[in-house]
Amino acid sequence: MDLRAALREKFGFKEFYPGQEEVVSRVLSGQDTLAILATGAGKSLTYQLPALLLEGTTVVVSPLIALMKDQLDMLRDRGITDVVALNSTLSEEQELRARERVASGTIKIAYTTPEKLEDESFLSLLQSIAVPLFVVDEAHCISQWGHDFRPAYLALGGVIAKLGRPTVLALTATATPSVREDVLHQLGIEHVKPIVRGFDRPNLVYEARKADKEADKLKILNGLFAGEDALEGTGIIYTATIKNALEVQSYLTHQLGVPAAVYHSKLHKEDRTSVHNLFMDEAIRAVVATNAFGLGIDKPNIRFVVHYDLPGSLEAYTQEAGRAGRDGLESRCILIYRMSDTRVQNYFLTGKYPDVEEVQRVFGTIEVFGDQSAGVSMTDLRKILQLPLTKLKVILALLKKSGYIESLGKSAYGLTEAVRKHRELVLSLANYETKKSYDQSKLAMMLQYAETSSCRRRFILNYFGEDFEATNCGACDNCLRALRRGTDQGAATGGFKISDVVAHAKFGIGTVERTEKDLVTVLFPNVGYKTLLATAVRHAEAAKIA
Repeated sequence: MDLRAALREKFGFKEFYPGQEEVVSRVLSGQDTLAILATGAGKSLTYQLPALLLEGTTVVVSPLIALMKDQLDMLRDRGITDVVALNSTLSEEQELRARERVASGTIKIAYTTPEKLEDESFLSLLQSIAVPLFVVDEAHCISQWGHDFRPAYLALGGVIAKLGRPTVLALTATATPSVREDVLHQLGIEHVKPIVRGFDRPNLVYEARKADKEADKLKILNGLFAGEDALEGTGIIYTATIKNALEVQSYLTHQLGVPAAVYHSKLHKEDRTSVHNLFMDEAIRAVVATNAFGLGIDKPNIRFVVHYDLPGSLEAYTQEAGRAGRDGLESRCILIYRMSDTRVQNYFLTGKYPDVEEVQRVFGTIEVFGDQSAGVSMTDLRKILQLPLTKLKVILALLKKSGYIESLGKSAYGLTEAVRKHRELVLSLANYETKKSYDQSKLAMMLQYAETSSCRRRFILNYFGEDFEATNCGACDNCLRALRRGTDQGAATGGFKISDVVAHAKFGIGTVERTEKDLVTVLFPNVGYKTLLATAVRHAEAAKIA
């Protein structure tokens, strides 16, 4: 098949972006695929084109309803109307109509959420039609090591099996080597060799500015909009909290005279739409937002992304910063941070990881009512335990993932058969503690990126498992400073390469994630990332011989 002719006919594009054609070819030949493509590299086309060429209905699982709407609008603008989205926003009548369209077998792409696939009647509907391709978008959400872990994603492996194992395409823009392995395992496609294309975005200039006091952050912002080195065009300013978003928007508007709007999850839908439209139409210069803004924003000429606070991980940072410069022109990604920013992120982690005692209380309550055939409802658990809903959901997902409890009907839980048969099984929270230390170590890596005096581009690429050979990228503040001074930015590697397996006396066996001068960062399964002197680790084989 002439894929370029199909690309021109269906979408009007002359050429594929790097990696797209390889993914499309693999999918059309029926090969399961994990594609890790940089933000802005056109991930959606890698399933949209095959879906239009294959017989049957391609199912696309997406985490965000707003993202689905954007995709549907874009396809309809191109005259592609045999597409549908099924999610929680539909009225009963809309849902019925959408299901009828799917049942007719004429739909080419059916978008849905992972939560929707937990509905047995919807799954039965999909089982009754031909599904040649099953797409998992934002696939890092399926991994317990991913930065946007979504419990409902865990069931997708089972859904794929129930649909008769169609070809699987998993897509993400942010996946470290450990996340890749977990995604493949969860989807049951361990044999797949991932296609990794370009975390390097040469047109993005990476910078970091350190503030000693909170007020200094506003001074830095003032310099970015009013100084010699002022930002150009429109862009996004990310903050960690709604409070900071409101403060920064007020400062820009009233002190600097910069037209800006604020965007966060608590805004009414009409207000969110209004801000989105102002930004797309360039009626404002900046959107000041929490991480609620960005996914699915199809604006190629975002000239800057400023982070006003330290994000929780490099995955989150690169995904958000990567929204800049999708048109290939130079754009700036600036991180403003204070050392104390880690407190806010640690607070978020505390919410994400309830106390071990809370986990034990939830398990104990389900155990007490474990003999009830209908299980214990989520509502009853909340009444008995007095826990916030978000925290309770996290605990239930953890217990399900560990095989201690199972869903019994909608929003009701009971012990698994294995636990019922072996009541002596003790609730082991080792995995939970491991995941907690892993996420804390990711925050430490984010701070390390902010503080590094070497090439920021190499830091990011190494983190995602890619080597970067150049001694000076010429497009980050540290490399540009070195060029001005005429100093060398080359990094000695201590004899280690990315992905080398090494051993440490205390932390055991781990994988090299990055090297810098005489330091090496290793990912250890039980403790997360540790940056150590290169002399503190040895190649695993050498350690065995010794």
